[in-house]
Amino acid sequence: MITQILKNDYTDFLKVRSLVEILIVFSLLTAGQIRAQEAIYARPDEEYMDANLKEKYSDIEQDTLKFLDEHRSSVTGLVESYQNSSLYYYIPAEGTFEKGHEPHLARQSFTYDIATAAMIYSACGEQKKARQILDNMQKEFYRPKNGAPGLYTSYLSDQVDENDNLVIGIDGDRVHVGPTMWVALATIQYIRITGDGSYLPWVIDMAKWVSTLPHFIFKDNQKGAVSMGHGWGPDWSQVYSTENCIDYYSILFILKNVCKQCSDKVKQEFVDRGLTDKVISREIAGLERWFKEVAYNKDTGGFNAGYNENGIDRTKALDTVSNSLSVIGPVRLAQWGIDPFRLIEFAEKDLMIKDTIKGKSVEGFDFTIPEEIGNPRRRLIWIEGTAQMVLAYKIMSKYSSGIGNQTKAEEYKKKAIKIAKELDKIAELVRLPKNALPYTSDNPGDKERLITYKYEWEIPRGPDGKWVGSIASTAWRFFSLSYYNPMMLGKIAFKF
Repeated sequence: MITQILKNDYTDFLKVRSLVEILIVFSLLTAGQIRAQEAIYARPDEEYMDANLKEKYSDIEQDTLKFLDEHRSSVTGLVESYQNSSLYYYIPAEGTFEKGHEPHLARQSFTYDIATAAMIYSACGEQKKARQILDNMQKEFYRPKNGAPGLYTSYLSDQVDENDNLVIGIDGDRVHVGPTMWVALATIQYIRITGDGSYLPWVIDMAKWVSTLPHFIFKDNQKGAVSMGHGWGPDWSQVYSTENCIDYYSILFILKNVCKQCSDKVKQEFVDRGLTDKVISREIAGLERWFKEVAYNKDTGGFNAGYNENGIDRTKALDTVSNSLSVIGPVRLAQWGIDPFRLIEFAEKDLMIKDTIKGKSVEGFDFTIPEEIGNPRRRLIWIEGTAQMVLAYKIMSKYSSGIGNQTKAEEYKKKAIKIAKELDKIAELVRLPKNALPYTSDNPGDKERLITYKYEWEIPRGPDGKWVGSIASTAWRFFSLSYYNPMMLGKIAFKF
């Protein structure tokens, strides 16, 4: 009999005495597999919900699962990222649109969305569905891509080739750190919830792969950030993304704790794969230095988007704030001389906006400031990112309480509740099936291209002005309402 005791996301990570520690005990049911006695990760975080959302939480959970199921392929288990997209395809070489026989995003399954779907299934007790996703991702990771392992950023959700391998999606041969690390996070969450340690070597291999990518080199020849990857588009080996590096940092931080606490047998897996505690510590140190010396912008109080061949990319990006608070955490940021309160102020000042849906005012956060980067689009609400800010507010509320600042604790709590209500308001206004959320508060037409940043990442277009349901937005709404941080585990004590 193996017993696994896992502590909740916030407590050990923030190291704040006033936080309530939740202990979850797992019992061995079958060889190598442990099932949670209580689906605590799907439990509503009621402290940060108003009465209406508390009452609706169970329905939201079931709607989220049904939305995933309706877009889940019986062939691969992968989910289609966007529901009901436009029939018009954009032809970049000609700058024109051409009508196709099926929606332009039909059957497209983006790796990041795949990871969030696996997390939802794991947290809600749908382990078989989570395993099918992870098994396909595991097999796909080890297939060489330009001579190295990795995961493409998109796949066809319902198609395999003659060798039963996944088929590449709309993003072509692009391989990025961020989506791969999100699959690693989904896998480590599955391990945490089920106790199935058979996936751990794969997570180690994913982190090891990232460690082999080109690194930012400081003037003293020390390594810092990792580059984004490879594939079509710019030279990704010269692009260092703050967001992608935070994703990598999250996995390294988790694996370092795992390596510290696991059995000698599991420690040997780290050694055999070349990702020893020394290597992990070196990678973490390089990233931390880069966050402090390159990514952090002392003038704005926020993070820069990253670094590329033209130097520092000073684009203001919301996810650098939300994810740094969720992963690095306010305690460690403050130790580095990065004021977490100022980070929140940076996001609120530059990225919090109001928009209108069907004549009703809604509030949330934009990706960035489009006019600052030469993007002609109007301001809009990025729904996934806004849900991430709910989690950031919750973390900051707990942090403030822990350091005795009850005024700030209550302020952030109210803001978390308010933004969660805004997301619910958006869901009610757009009225998508299964209470799903669209990608943004804007609703591009059949032939209207809206770009989130400067050059890429087009906002999904719907047919005849209809809304497009988004897996990422819908999944993150669930995360934001649950007692769940998808990017961090807290302290782990286990053995396999």
